[in-house]
Amino acid sequence: MEIKNADVCVIGGGPGGYVAAIRASKLGLKTIVVEKEYLGGTCLNWGCIPTKALYHVAEKIEEIKKSEIFGISVSGYSLDFTKAMSRKDKVVMAQRQGLAYHFKKNNIELITGVGKLSSPTTVDVNVEGSDNTVRVNAKNIIIATGAFAGSVPPFILDGNVVIDNIGVLSLKEIPKSLLIVGGGVIGSEFANIFSAFGSEVTIIEILPRILSTEDVEVSKVIAKSLEKKGVKIFTNTVAKDVEKKGGRIVCKTNNGQEIIADKILISVGRKPLSDNIGLEGLGIKRDEKGFIVVDDYLRTNIPNIYAVGDVIGGYQLAHVASYEGKIAAENIAGHNKPIDYKVIPWAVFTSPEIGTVGLNEEQAKTKGYNVCFGLFPFSNSGKAYITGETEGFIKIVTDKDTGEILGAQMVGPRCSDLVHEVAVAMKGEMVIDNLADTVHTHPTLSEAVMEAAEDCFGLATHFSK
Repeated sequence: MEIKNADVCVIGGGPGGYVAAIRASKLGLKTIVVEKEYLGGTCLNWGCIPTKALYHVAEKIEEIKKSEIFGISVSGYSLDFTKAMSRKDKVVMAQRQGLAYHFKKNNIELITGVGKLSSPTTVDVNVEGSDNTVRVNAKNIIIATGAFAGSVPPFILDGNVVIDNIGVLSLKEIPKSLLIVGGGVIGSEFANIFSAFGSEVTIIEILPRILSTEDVEVSKVIAKSLEKKGVKIFTNTVAKDVEKKGGRIVCKTNNGQEIIADKILISVGRKPLSDNIGLEGLGIKRDEKGFIVVDDYLRTNIPNIYAVGDVIGGYQLAHVASYEGKIAAENIAGHNKPIDYKVIPWAVFTSPEIGTVGLNEEQAKTKGYNVCFGLFPFSNSGKAYITGETEGFIKIVTDKDTGEILGAQMVGPRCSDLVHEVAVAMKGEMVIDNLADTVHTHPTLSEAVMEAAEDCFGLATHFSK
């Protein structure tokens, strides 16, 4: 058995693990990362990056479809799906190579294999492609093993007809019909992509609306947009019976629908990768769903063992995992810094896009705030008219008594970027007056943020309620 020593051993090379490793190394800690497959984890290899590469293709198709309004006549177009998927793979590979470069520059050692905790300061690694075992003696350990998509009865993942995010990103051809089980973020994003690609897409969602974690009005905009693109959406719907017929699947629902599909994408929830990594033997606490329990400093109940990312539950967003990784590394370096989730922006890459940060109106009222909000529709934006993207709005929620910005919900063009203007204002503890008084370049989409802030006082120039 080969022995290696480190200040920090990170188990998992996803956005939580690799960022933690780079931060730890920059803080002067000798760091080793154990990753069973590819650097970048789910996000880079089977999630955020490849999905958005395909989303970009879908965006280009939508632009071609509406090119007539700009005076551009397109007689026809065709999608080379193989080429689009190949480019997606090249994007992923380039990002992987970039991470390997950063590891080299920061003197981080990567061991490819399956790691398991054998003591509070020891990780044993079965090295990939050999019978060798490496023992890493580490003063501190960060668990960043992530999560995975599981089967949802009555659907059983088979990697062929019933697929998860990995399966859908590995397709060789566009399915003629695609049934998506779950209308959350993943389901809605893939519905947008494959409807643009020409698939007949159906979503079934157990809850009363898709994107149930988003603001109600935001959810309505996306549902209407998807339906205009031909996507069928069945809410309050549960699959009761499933059978295969001639290579296709017939799904019968509780509402009496019979849906026939070539492929079924399961996009309902994710389960933590917390089994078989040695937690039980060390008595590391997990909740009833298997997520590792941590304190405000990302420590488990064993003080020198930390956990970050999807394996601890919470937001289950790549950028949150990275933030947690940085905090864990800094605490190992002695900074004693608690995690702060108050300002966490996120985006949904549908068309139009969603950007969200902080509390929505309903949540703020529930917390007892005297709520005031400002609204600005993109239909009143000069730049949105120029680009032909007038769907949606920006809504900023504030405390009427103090002017504190509590959150923002936006749906429309480039909202995945625009949301950060509000996030920065919140992080800097600006009041809504500051945002309203900040001069914005004309004509830009970001002017909509300023006007929504002005509307909190009824002073928006280009919008009257």
